[in-house]
Amino acid sequence: MHIEHEEAMREAFTELDRLRRMTDRPEATEADIHRLYTEGAAIDQGWHYGPHPGEWKFLKEAHSQWACNPSTMRRILASPGADRLDGVQRRSIEQARVLTAAHTRSEIERGR
Repeated sequence: MHIEHEEAMREAFTELDRLRRMTDRPEATEADIHRLYTEGAAIDQGWHYGPHPGEWKFLKEAHSQWACNPSTMRRILASPGADRLDGVQRRSIEQARVLTAAHTRSEIERGR
């Protein structure tokens, strides 16, 4: 994956994460939620069917794992098999960790 494609993927995923979090806002109307999901789906489909679907899928799965089971992700990173991850995968895991940590902090601050 060329660096410019990776940078575009990371920007797109950050935007997708932002759109999804906006649907959780208490003031979001049904129309807002529909619009946000539609925008997010367009981003997701563009990468899912684009030239780098494997990297996109890996990033989405890493994000899901950090959100659902961070202790497993920490164990994976500490395991001997972690040295088989390539640079793009390592950066995807880090991006997913940062995004889920930011979301978790904002939930705590809101008292959820």
